[in-house]
Amino acid sequence: MKLGSYSSVAAFIAHRRALTRARAALNGEDRERLAAMDEIEATLRPEERVALDSDDSAAPGSTARRRQFAEFHLARELRARGLLAP
Repeated sequence: MKLGSYSSVAAFIAHRRALTRARAALNGEDRERLAAMDEIEATLRPEERVALDSDDSAAPGSTARRRQFAEFHLARELRARGLLAP
């Protein structure tokens, strides 16, 4: 399954969250897409994965910084795979 490119890290995260919420109702292609996204996210450290799942609108300073750091690493991984639009 080849993922399409994303315009931003936020777009990738939003798409992954939407697929995760709808997991029970996904068709085969979307299940494969979510598995590929999970594989990408698995390259991050556990604390970075937690930070990505945090609600950044209510995050205190240190949590927001951890989330920014996690997004930086995720962006690097997406670029390396050719999945982040320039």
